Amino acid sequence: LGAAVAQRTKNIRIGSGIALLPLQDPIRLAEEYAMLDCLSGGRLEFGIGRGFQKMEYDAFERNMGDSRTLFEESHDIILNAWTKERFSYVGKFRTVHNLSVLPKPIQKLPPIYVACIFTPDSFQWTGKMGYNLMVVPYAASAEFIVDRINFYRDARQTHGHTAAPEILGVYHFYCGETAEKAKEEPREALMRYVGAVVAANQEAAYSDQYAVYKSLPEAFAGMEYEGYLYPNRVIVGDPDQCVERIQQIRSMGITNISLLPNFGGLDHTKVMASLDRF
Repeated sequence: LGAAVAQRTKNIRIGSGIALLPLQDPIRLAEEYAMLDCLSGGRLEFGIGRGFQKMEYDAFERNMGDSRTLFEESHDIILNAWTKERFSYVGKFRTVHNLSVLPKPIQKLPPIYVACIFTPDSFQWTGKMGYNLMVVPYAASAEFIVDRINFYRDARQTHGHTAAPEILGVYHFYCGETAEKAKEEPREALMRYVGAVVAANQEAAYSDQYAVYKSLPEAFAGMEYEGYLYPNRVIVGDPDQCVERIQQIRSMGITNISLLPNFGGLDHTKVMASLDRF
C-alpha cells in the first residue's frame, strides 16, 4: 500500500500505523520499509508497536508474555540494519551474525512513531528513546490521554530529549452538511467498526504485561455511540463543530491529528463529501 501511494504522489509523507514488531521478522521489515523510503524519495514515517490482541499473537504463535522483549529486539535489529554496513546481534529470541542488509533508507533515520494506548512502560520507553508518540483517544478518556502524554513528556526530558515531539492522535472523522446529519450519517458505520473490534477481542490478553487490558472486551462492548463515542472521542460534526473539536484536541497536547475518514463500510460518496467539506 505504501509503495502504491509512493508512486502516485510527490510530497506527502507515508506512514505505517503500525508495523507490529513482535509478530514479524525484523530483517524483512528492515528491507521492506527501507525499500519504501527509497521508492518514495525519503518520505517514510516508521510507525511501530507491540499490538494488544490475543488472537494476533495466537495466529503468529507468539507468547504475549514475550512481547516487550520481542518488540525491543526487533527494534534494535532494524536500526542496526539501517545504520550499519554490517552488524551482529545476540538477543533472547534473535541472533544475527555479520549481516549486511540492503537497501538502506534514503533518510539517515526515518522518523519513528510508537503506538501506545494504556501501558505505562510503553509511554516511558517511547519517551526514553526520544521517539514520536501515537495514541488512540477513542479507547480512553481525555483525562487519561493527557496524563499519559505528560508521563511521556517527562520521560523524554529525564533522558535529555529537548526537541518538541510529534504526538499523533487517531480520530474517527466525519464532517457533515449540518450538525444533525453529521451526527446521524456515520452512526451505523461507526458502530459496525466497534462491533468488528469487539469480535476480534473476545478473549482478554493473557500476560502480566497486559494487565491493564484484562477488562478490554467488556470496555469495547460498552462503547455506545452517544455519550461514549459521540461527541467527545471522535471528530464528528458540521465544519464549525469539527474546527471546535480540533481546538479541544490540540489543548490536550496532541500536535498531529490523524483523520480516519473511511470506517465500518461508510458509503464512499459520503466519505469524499466529508473530506471536501473539511
